[in-house]
Amino acid sequence: MLTRYRNQVLPTMLGVFVFLWGGASLATQLPPLTEDLDDLYIYTIPTLPLHENSALSALPVSASDSAGQRDADLDPDAIKNEPFQWKKALRQGLFFTGFMHGFRLATEPQTRDALNGHWWQNYTRSIGETRGWDDGDAFMTSYVAHPFEGAIFGYIEQQNDPRYSRVMWGDGRKYWIARLRTMAFSAAMSTQWTLGPASEASIGNVQLRDSPGFVDLVGTPIFGTMIMIAEDVADRYLVAPLENRTANRPVLAFSRMFLSPTRSFANLMAFKYPWHREGRLGISGENNKLRKEMLRDYEDGAGPALFEYTPPKKRSGEATTYPLAAPIELESSAHYETFLGGGSCIGGGGSGAVRIKPSWQLITEVSGCLVINMPHEQSGDSMMYQVGARWTPRAARRVSPFLQMLAGGRRITHELDDDAKRDALLKEWDDGAGPLHYPRRDDWSVEHQQNGLALSAGGGVDIALGRAFAWRVGNLEYTHSWLGDVDQLHAANGLRLSSSLVLKIGTW
Repeated sequence: MLTRYRNQVLPTMLGVFVFLWGGASLATQLPPLTEDLDDLYIYTIPTLPLHENSALSALPVSASDSAGQRDADLDPDAIKNEPFQWKKALRQGLFFTGFMHGFRLATEPQTRDALNGHWWQNYTRSIGETRGWDDGDAFMTSYVAHPFEGAIFGYIEQQNDPRYSRVMWGDGRKYWIARLRTMAFSAAMSTQWTLGPASEASIGNVQLRDSPGFVDLVGTPIFGTMIMIAEDVADRYLVAPLENRTANRPVLAFSRMFLSPTRSFANLMAFKYPWHREGRLGISGENNKLRKEMLRDYEDGAGPALFEYTPPKKRSGEATTYPLAAPIELESSAHYETFLGGGSCIGGGGSGAVRIKPSWQLITEVSGCLVINMPHEQSGDSMMYQVGARWTPRAARRVSPFLQMLAGGRRITHELDDDAKRDALLKEWDDGAGPLHYPRRDDWSVEHQQNGLALSAGGGVDIALGRAFAWRVGNLEYTHSWLGDVDQLHAANGLRLSSSLVLKIGTW
């Protein structure tokens, strides 16, 4: 038995080290989690108007935690000049990574068993196997669980970014800059989770035993950012107004956690209560007493509401205008493609565009799709990675047509699966009790693929949904790839129809 698992020591120790190092580092630098942790912090919403007789002024000021300090006493320039807390962010991110690995190792016998063999060789092979779009996970895993992971990484970035830690939906340009920063951090950490040294590729070699698609690399940060935006909207319009009406601790805690689950989990990674909100009055101890007093004053007309949001341009007293033609656009799309030589596929992708002139954008795109209607025990997929230009003559209008052309590469893969052999191998493996290790894909599947230059050209129309979003109603493109047939897959020429949601940065 020891001989069977001797090669699992290095990757297992790596996962345990990431988890313990992150947790221990955080635990030594943060205050202990106690029942009255909220009482150490008296936060106020940046726009919260405090009245003269507020109990806030009577509370003692902690030398270390700024308890009882008014926002008016804080130096805004000092906050703006505070650097990003890289060490804390990486510790919390790796702590979360270790938590996920711990769950995998505890619940997945195939992950534990697949650790056998030469670690470095299997790790590099896993990375090299990554291709296509689909990764074999269920819809809920790829399009719900992994985006939640991306949002948690995003909130870890935000809570360690002093300049943007208190942003709210409606904070204009500052909000969107904050979301770009959180998405960049989420993309880096989720890529590490998929392909990095402490990843699914290195701990369990997922790509060697399951479908090794790119869906998580693209969808985790992009869809995760959308989840963050949804939680921010709920916090602004549902949770914060509720705090003007009640001081009930269970109600406030539940509303903050239920409507912002990923932010709550990110709080736990920083050893804070899940209902903690930066810049928001706490819900227990002296904070709760203060909240009750302020609510009584508000109901009696003797004081303001706890939450009164002021838009950025009203705070500064100056009119703020932004271009309607977005300087930056981020797109998440779904598409259907039919190969003119026969066959079709369904998938999605992500792209980013930078405006270089009023009517021109530089764009980069990664997309993939799963070939449908394949014979039994066969599968196929396609992946495209391209850069190009887009012409948008009416970019500042509500309805904006466009034309675009992209060039890059395409990889087509066809797999022949022997289901009977796979079932036999799994039966002989017997959840780790049998004489065999967990079977890898190459034990029961044969793969044929080609990679070649690719070109796509077409156009469509966007409909603006306010300043922040647009719906790319339709984008019809002709695709051409300089590669031969891959068995019965003839993907040299095709037509692709896509529809997508576009996040516009710099228009608010």
